[in-house]
Amino acid sequence: MMPGQIPDPSLAAGSLPSLGPLAGISLGAILSPLHFLGRLGKRPLAIKTEMDEDEDRRKRRREKNKVAAARCRNKKKERTDFLQRESERLEMVNSELKAQIEELRIERQQLMVMLNLHRPTCIVRTDSVKTPESEANPLLEQLSADKK
Repeated sequence: MMPGQIPDPSLAAGSLPSLGPLAGISLGAILSPLHFLGRLGKRPLAIKTEMDEDEDRRKRRREKNKVAAARCRNKKKERTDFLQRESERLEMVNSELKAQIEELRIERQQLMVMLNLHRPTCIVRTDSVKTPESEANPLLEQLSADKK
């Protein structure tokens, strides 16, 4: 067959003399472009390597994210536990202070009663001692009114 001449369609692909790498391929086989790339060049390896690198990068990023998320959860849990303990401690302090206020209020009332009982017999002039209006003793007021 001469160059530029159209081959007879009745001839099979394997019977054609110089087809090079295609000599052993039948015309009925379906070939993808990647089939030829795998034999001829290193491009699929480069694509595979880039895909592997991307996958490795994603895996590393996911792993870092997992570690960071775990660290964040632990920190949040520690903070919550600390705040819970602090709240309990402050509630105890608050109840202790309320109890102390009640004790002091009772003690003040007892001291006022004692003072009111002592005033009628006290030798110190009552004019020099200034008592608030709310704590004034009605007996002393009556005595001072009688002296006038």
